[in-house]
Amino acid sequence: MSDQIANLEVRHRDANHALFMVLVECCQIIIDASDGAEVTAAIIARNIAGSGKATMANKEIAECAYRLVLGLNEWKHPHASALKRVVKQMVLADRWEAQLRR
Repeated sequence: MSDQIANLEVRHRDANHALFMVLVECCQIIIDASDGAEVTAAIIARNIAGSGKATMANKEIAECAYRLVLGLNEWKHPHASALKRVVKQMVLADRWEAQLRR
């Protein structure tokens, strides 16, 4: 039983790290695609990427993703809708963790 719990914790940590890396990569794509424009999505992405964090809890990832989705809603860039679909899935990260912990 102890091995199962340890294995579950490792899988959770790996999944959390993967979510964080996807969030960071989406931020970098937004920053690059905005080409220095002061659009809301780019400002939010620069704030997240510039935070200096190397890890985030799933709840924080979900909150950052939610802010990005709001910024992407008003961004009229060809990649905005594709990025929004990816980022919307990260908004569910906190719910996923809560279900895992039950």
